[in-house]
Amino acid sequence: MDYPNDTWSDDDMLAWLSIQRDGDWTTNALGETILYPANHYWRQDLVQTDQQLKALIDSKPMLYPERLVRPAAFGSEAVVLATDPLLDTLTTLYAVLVGMFVKTEIGQHYKPSPYVKRFLQAFGNCAYLNEAGFHQPPVLSREQAEQVVDELNQRLGALYQSTQQPNFTVECYNNRRNSRANYLRLRALIDGLFKRHSRLMVLRVDLAYTEADTPYIDYETARHHRKQLCRRFSRDPAFEHLLGYAWKLEWQPKKGFHYHLLFFFDGHRCRDDVTKARFIGELWTRSITGGQGLYYNCNLDADQRYRYNAMGLVDYYDFEKQRGLDNLAKYLTKIDEYAAMLVKGRTFQTSWMPTPPSGPRLGRPRQQ
Repeated sequence: MDYPNDTWSDDDMLAWLSIQRDGDWTTNALGETILYPANHYWRQDLVQTDQQLKALIDSKPMLYPERLVRPAAFGSEAVVLATDPLLDTLTTLYAVLVGMFVKTEIGQHYKPSPYVKRFLQAFGNCAYLNEAGFHQPPVLSREQAEQVVDELNQRLGALYQSTQQPNFTVECYNNRRNSRANYLRLRALIDGLFKRHSRLMVLRVDLAYTEADTPYIDYETARHHRKQLCRRFSRDPAFEHLLGYAWKLEWQPKKGFHYHLLFFFDGHRCRDDVTKARFIGELWTRSITGGQGLYYNCNLDADQRYRYNAMGLVDYYDFEKQRGLDNLAKYLTKIDEYAAMLVKGRTFQTSWMPTPPSGPRLGRPRQQ
């Protein structure tokens, strides 16, 4: 397989996020299905703001006082800054990014992208954008208005200049490199498994915590629970015929720490993917977390839930499901470019790569 230069474009990511459900049906420790609110919209904001910042920095526009300064009312000496595409963009970016990384606790767990970081450095303490973004545009004297426009242009110049520095290029490269390295590792695991097995059974199970327990689950606790689950892989009947796996740790404002797990089972020895995913979810909710956990069985009604379904039995020649697997691999690894987690230890891991086959492959012969 030829790997792309980038794992996924911004537009691809937005398209993926836009088809996610408004809420996820999760299951608690009692086996009861509940509607858990979706928290992926902040991710859309991150991707969209990055797109806006990239376009802004590429074009390097400036503000012009003669276009912006307008009387606050007919005959008034007081003025306001008129509606302007660039000023509107700056106000929106400020409200979203300062609200996300300064005024809330999201920044406790995530760091901004290189573009967002430079914007916050240039505009984070801008008094005018703070009023316009979180309250309403202030009424000013003409002299004050001209000073505000001059200040905004100076901040824009500082933003543009900061993106020309070598450290900015290095940060962008490191983010893309980490994302791509994770994608290549997961893709290599999938390819390696298909070299040994003509059919895999793929499960995706998302493991989280109840709304009541989420505020008390720190990184160390989540990591401990994940390690306890991984230790079961070699001895619990739920993981019989397991061939490989991958996990991804994430954090969201309301959902807290949670894991996305992919499991690859021998498709010739396992059939009922929905039931097996449920067993794993119940192991998490009841045994591993002692009732604190929730799980989401992504295999349940997967054909109806996902545009490119990657769950269930996947044959090496099934192009549509292979496409779904690749999209899933890109999604799980690309998101780090926008929100890299500030925690110690790994946030993404796969199982060991399978050894190349030395004998005849199990299953039907491959079609030429």
